[in-house]
This record gives sequence, structure tokens and C-alpha cells, in this order.
Amino acid sequence: MKINNLNVIEKVQGFVRPPEENLIGFYLSHQDAQALNSLTSRWNLHGNVDPYAETIRKAIDERHSLKEVTLSKTGRHNNQGTVWLEKDVRKALINEAAALGLDVADYLRGIVYSLNQKLVQEEIAERERQGKIRHDKRKIPVSLTLDKDLREKLYKRFERELQDEELKEKVKRQRTPMNGTTVEDRMLQEVLNNHLLEYLNK
Repeated sequence: MKINNLNVIEKVQGFVRPPEENLIGFYLSHQDAQALNSLTSRWNLHGNVDPYAETIRKAIDERHSLKEVTLSKTGRHNNQGTVWLEKDVRKALINEAAALGLDVADYLRGIVYSLNQKLVQEEIAERERQGKIRHDKRKIPVSLTLDKDLREKLYKRFERELQDEELKEKVKRQRTPMNGTTVEDRMLQEVLNNHLLEYLNK
């Protein structure tokens, strides 16, 4: 959201100062301040000239994504924050706050706090979703101990499959275990796994 410089009425020592009617003052509780910092980090706005003002303006833009507004419970800081807005945006905030039975400053704090809580919940839900996907796709390794005689029988039984050059290249690209197994052993392991999967899928 850009500041509407057409409303500027004066310059003080070279700095442009928007008119007082575009100013909204508010106090931030400790939780509100944490939410503001969190939003600033999430949106990567720390490099801006006034990152907190930019964060508040962006939060105002995003306010319509909120289904409810929650005010934090903690006490307020002594220092008052200020933000300048375009006249139409400020008027819209005042009207929305009045419709909700809130002071506009409380409404603004509620937007910042609630939006951060919403994003936190979305991140938690996404982590849980990704965790479920990883859990559902987990692999269960099946270990078999093959003595010399059984290995020789299996080599003969799957002789044609064990001559597959593509399979050999695949096995060679994998990390070599430190248990003395040969390329042929690992190829046999792949073949047995494939046959086991085919059997289980029947």
C-alpha cells in the first residue's frame, strides 16, 4: 500500500509529513509486538526504511483473509506507535471497527495479532500435512540373511536378471555399505526386493 502524497500539506526540515487526519495511533502489547515482528520476518520487510509501518500496511491489505479478529490479552507498552494511511483506507478501517464495536486502534492491533496467528496455524497445518505424507510413504526395510549355498542358488535362478547393465549402474550409483557386500550381492538384493513387491502386490 503506497502513501498518497497528494494529501501532503507541509514539509518540515525537508521531510514530508502527511496530514494529521491520516494518522492512526495505537499501543502494542507484548504479544502484539511479537506478532508484528513475526509478520515482518515472514514477509521479509526488515530491509525497508520503515519495516514495521510497511508490515502494518501489508497486514491491512490482507485483513479480508481473516474470518475473525482476536485481541491479545497482555498489557500494553507505554510507547505509542503511529502509522499513516491513505484517507480511503483509514476511513474503511474506522467504519469496519465501528461495525465490530471496536476502537480503530484496537481493530488495527487485532488485525496484526490475528493475521500472525492465522499464518502460524497455516504453517503448523502444512508441517503436519508434510509429516503425514512422509509417514504414509515411509519404507519398511526387510533384512534377509543368505548363506553361501542359498546365494549360489539365487544367482543361478536369477542369472538373466542379474546381467542387466542398467541394474548394475543403478546399484553402483548407490552408497556402498560398509559390510563387504559386492556389486553382485546388491544387484541380487534389488532383484529379490522387486520379486517380493510383486508377490505382495498380488
